[in-house]
Amino acid sequence: MPQLEVSTFVSQIFWLIICFGTLYYLLSRKALPRVAEILEARQDRIAADLDEAQRLRVEAEAALAEYETALAKAQSQAQTLLGESQARLQAEAAARQAELDQKLAKQVATAEAEIAKAKAAALKELRESAVTVAQAAAAQLAGLKVTKKAAEAALRDVLAEAA
Repeated sequence: MPQLEVSTFVSQIFWLIICFGTLYYLLSRKALPRVAEILEARQDRIAADLDEAQRLRVEAEAALAEYETALAKAQSQAQTLLGESQARLQAEAAARQAELDQKLAKQVATAEAEIAKAKAAALKELRESAVTVAQAAAAQLAGLKVTKKAAEAALRDVLAEAA
């Protein structure tokens, strides 16, 4: 094997040092700075992404707080509108009830007046009929002719005793 021959060791070591030096120079000047740049760019991108995520989280929290505030305000306004609507509807119902009560009171008063008129007319007719019957009964039973005034006076006396 030629590698193990002692006479070629010096030239092999020389070329080993040359190759190693060249490789070291190329790696240290060309390849490793690029890798370092890539790693640094990657680290910068990760840091920027973390900063962006933090900023977005803060914005999301602010938006959530704003949403909750708006929701609470909307609920408050809805409760206020509901209360106002209920109060308005109750007032309208009370006004309608009062109007209906007033209308019914007028109808009851009108009906009572008509009943009173009918009652008065019926009592007048009943008195007239009673006077006529009393005159006819006196004429038939006793053969007496009783005047209308006398029959009315007798009817008043009977009613006064009955009361």
